[in-house]
Amino acid sequence: MAESPAALSPAGLGGLVLVLPDGSRVPITAPLTIGRGEEATVRIANQTVSRLHVKIGLGADGPVIEDAGSRFGTLLSGAPVTGPTPLRPGAQIRLGDVVIGVEDAVPRRVAPPARVPEPAAVAQSGPGETIVVPVDATLLGLRSPAPPASGVDGGLRPRVKSGWALKRLGEEEGEERYVLRDLRGGTFLRMEAEDAALFELLDGDRSVVELLGESERLVGPGGPGRLARLIADLADRGLLEGVGGLTAAEIPETKLQKLFKPKEKTWGWVEDYFPRAYHHWGRMFFSPLTVTFLVLLALAGFGAFAYIVGARYGTPFVVAKKLWIGGAVFIAGRFVIVAFHELAHGLALAHYGRRSPRAGLRLILIFPYAFVDTSEAYFESRTHRIVISAAGPASDLTLGAVFSFACAVAGKGTTGQIFFQLAFGAYIGAFFNLNPFLDRDGYNILVDWLREPGLRQRARAQLSQRLSGNVGADQTSPVLMRYAVAGLIWSAIGAGVAALFSIHYYDQFSKLASHKVVLTLFIVFWVLLLVPLILQLVLPLFRRARYGRPEVNRVIR
Repeated sequence: MAESPAALSPAGLGGLVLVLPDGSRVPITAPLTIGRGEEATVRIANQTVSRLHVKIGLGADGPVIEDAGSRFGTLLSGAPVTGPTPLRPGAQIRLGDVVIGVEDAVPRRVAPPARVPEPAAVAQSGPGETIVVPVDATLLGLRSPAPPASGVDGGLRPRVKSGWALKRLGEEEGEERYVLRDLRGGTFLRMEAEDAALFELLDGDRSVVELLGESERLVGPGGPGRLARLIADLADRGLLEGVGGLTAAEIPETKLQKLFKPKEKTWGWVEDYFPRAYHHWGRMFFSPLTVTFLVLLALAGFGAFAYIVGARYGTPFVVAKKLWIGGAVFIAGRFVIVAFHELAHGLALAHYGRRSPRAGLRLILIFPYAFVDTSEAYFESRTHRIVISAAGPASDLTLGAVFSFACAVAGKGTTGQIFFQLAFGAYIGAFFNLNPFLDRDGYNILVDWLREPGLRQRARAQLSQRLSGNVGADQTSPVLMRYAVAGLIWSAIGAGVAALFSIHYYDQFSKLASHKVVLTLFIVFWVLLLVPLILQLVLPLFRRARYGRPEVNRVIR
């Protein structure tokens, strides 16, 4: 429910912490405001919360809360807030339908030196909770104002900017179970415990020399190198004070980049829509009984679709013997199917208490498609991320089954052909979205299942190095190699199927142009299908044939 989460509490100090509905913790280390509007320090995206609902200040005896003229008023442990009222541990603040807890800030724990310490701020909250520094908040809530990036001694003192969220996931996530989110750019960074511990040192209070010594004490001999990589990565993302990453305006774009640059139309109202839809009717789709029924329906749909294809109930893109009518029905159906696909993603996100900050339409060249921002899924466990990714293809398979049965019932007339196009469109969408070799839902599912981030890029790089002779057999990962080889086989099969499928439309195109023109276009199309295979196989082998293996070159020299 909370869009803007928390700042960290001071090291070793007491005080109070606001616990938001999504588990985020907001230590009260400075005056803050809570509301639905952009001007609020902590933003709660709920229609029952006013744009500026309450103010929390620091009184002589501790934090005090005051209603800021909200529409529905504010309750503190059931009593209306009519003036400045002290906050106490265990109290509950009700803003409309939203309840915020008040707890004691837990002092930092000191990890035993026998192992790499947990980041103190995350250790005090535990797995499943998010520690966040809002944009423009005082860094870590430790000091105000924050120390300068360069100290009086002239040494650089790296300091992380405000505007980030850090979450520790469960042990089943493996080594990289810390997720850092840039609240400004929306990007994510997976980190190990060592990186998260070093990240917490970047508060601007230590010089580089001091950081190097502290990193070696915490992590060991590899600490300085790990610290250098972390600082470089944060600097590239623009998360370090005084070290700005390259912005889009500073990077010149080529004409080709401008041509392929996506153009978006987004809607912010979906942030409230998906939770409301889930609350009113969407939750029924996540009950065990409904899930079982939908799985059985999808399985039966495969049989129904195979039957209508074998019985020739329809031809792809053809309705009433007209290619343009069938194409129009297919495209219109795809828009409807995609809308349900993205709706399923949004409802799955809401099922786990997460929100989609935006959704909309994206245009690449002349090809439009809808999208829902599911980046909040990064803060969920591996199993939950798989469910969120699988929700969209599950919707495609369910709709494909419904349209297949409708086609079988309607028969071989025009109505049946329309339902055939819709079923065909649904299964085409499911095929592409479940394809583990495209950057779609199936790929995300496989990455989470195998715990192999960056699977496709790493697999391609390893295959290219292996073919060009730059890496030995003992340096390759079997998982990455199997994925790369399977991707090549899949690409070859897909190119062959597309080529054979295109032949069925040769006569249709021959009515529009001469035989020579149509044949030339088909040959160009078939060659383009092979370009990915050529790039992945031929180029590395060409480099190997021209330059040889590095070991051989060194011997010759």
